[in-house]
Amino acid sequence: MALSGSRKALLWGAFFIVWLVARPVFSASCSMPGVGKLVVSKQVIDGDTLDLVDGRRVRLVGINAPEIGRNGRPSEPYAQAARKALASLVKGGELRLLVGEEPRDRYGRTLGHLFDGSGANLEANLLREGLGFAVALPPNLRLLDCHLQQEQQARQQRLGVWKANPARRASQVDSGGFHLLRGRIETISRTGRHIWIDLDGSVALRLPRGLIAADELSAWKGRKIEARGWVVDRGRVRRGQKR
Repeated sequence: MALSGSRKALLWGAFFIVWLVARPVFSASCSMPGVGKLVVSKQVIDGDTLDLVDGRRVRLVGINAPEIGRNGRPSEPYAQAARKALASLVKGGELRLLVGEEPRDRYGRTLGHLFDGSGANLEANLLREGLGFAVALPPNLRLLDCHLQQEQQARQQRLGVWKANPARRASQVDSGGFHLLRGRIETISRTGRHIWIDLDGSVALRLPRGLIAADELSAWKGRKIEARGWVVDRGRVRRGQKR
């Protein structure tokens, strides 16, 4: 659904500003042998979601796979490939689920990491093949560094979603949903619990206050950044705010 003419923002709990906020130190491996509880897959929904035989629906932490088309809408590029890859990874063999520090999302899905019998992380496997984007969903950040490393490999090799540059200019964003975007910081402001970073165009980033030191934040104005996350309608725009 188009959001033209309205102020938009990336939900602070579901985006990651690459290189600036986290400054990741990449870990060498995503393997965590023996962690989590044994589970059995029943059905793979898409590249980041599956149902278990115990009745739980699991949303994999740390990855956002392309969306499967529904209700007559076409699938995003590599969505079917991501689903097939996940189905292959969970077919037979041992699976272990490590539930996140935040165990469920607002839809009631279990949030967690999946590992195979050798302890290899399945999200990392998908990211390494370019079948999704690494995302940070606080407080479930246990494998963030590793996931970024796997994504970076796919990005350098132009695999999957990275075959063509998926990043859009902030001024080009006119619809909701997941976006990878680039923009220049125009203004930075603070409200009660949030920091608002206005980019050129109609997009603003919303961060939790305290995430970034004030002196560091003040030096960001004018810099170009890359951000990713789910764009949502901000709602009513107050006088003096950029649309």
